[in-house]
Amino acid sequence: MPVIMVASAKGGVGKSTLCVGLGGILSECGKKTLLVDMDIGVRSLDLLLNVAEKTVYNWGDVLNNNCEPSKALIGISKNLTLLPAPVSINGDFSKDEMKKLIELYKGSFDYILLDAPAGIETGFMLSLKCAEECIVVSTPDPVSIRAASNAANLIRKYGVKELRLVLNRFNKKQHRFICVDDIIDSVGARFLGIVPESKDIALTAIGEELPYDSKGNMAYLRIAKRLMGENIPFKIKNI
Repeated sequence: MPVIMVASAKGGVGKSTLCVGLGGILSECGKKTLLVDMDIGVRSLDLLLNVAEKTVYNWGDVLNNNCEPSKALIGISKNLTLLPAPVSINGDFSKDEMKKLIELYKGSFDYILLDAPAGIETGFMLSLKCAEECIVVSTPDPVSIRAASNAANLIRKYGVKELRLVLNRFNKKQHRFICVDDIIDSVGARFLGIVPESKDIALTAIGEELPYDSKGNMAYLRIAKRLMGENIPFKIKNI
């Protein structure tokens, strides 16, 4: 199963909430899923998943030989696990060492989602080294679309060929004149799905669980099923 980088060159597009949403759906479908927070210093997945107080070790500790690889993992549910990011980088390690670590975990999981930081920083480049596939996340605004296009171009340059696009925070009324096909062409990635602007999704930013029958969760479900190879039609009217 793949190692998937979730990326954009711009912050605030909802990469982390998408990772948490997809991770939850994949795990509920019986897929053992590892979420890896790659945002050094800012790290947010432990907060979104309500496990900040359980976070003792992180992947930086593993690379610095401060703990065994299994000790850095935090169980969220039966099939969902978190590998937190370090608050800061202590020590010197290479991209190849990070890739070896992800390869080590790969044997125990069906899906690994790398929550890459905004911008072309250390965590982004480490994620890029490890990724086999990539989900590029964009909101419908022009700045975000350009950032997503720039990120996609860089990711392709480094040899990741399987790129998919998620259009996040889509409001049918506000964005009724936006052509989704034009965004797909601009980013140059296969379309994976649309996530609506949602008050329920906004609550996940403070650790609230997303209601199963909410529009946001249904969007995550469709996207997760497409990741698993199911043929789910694209219908904006369902958003």
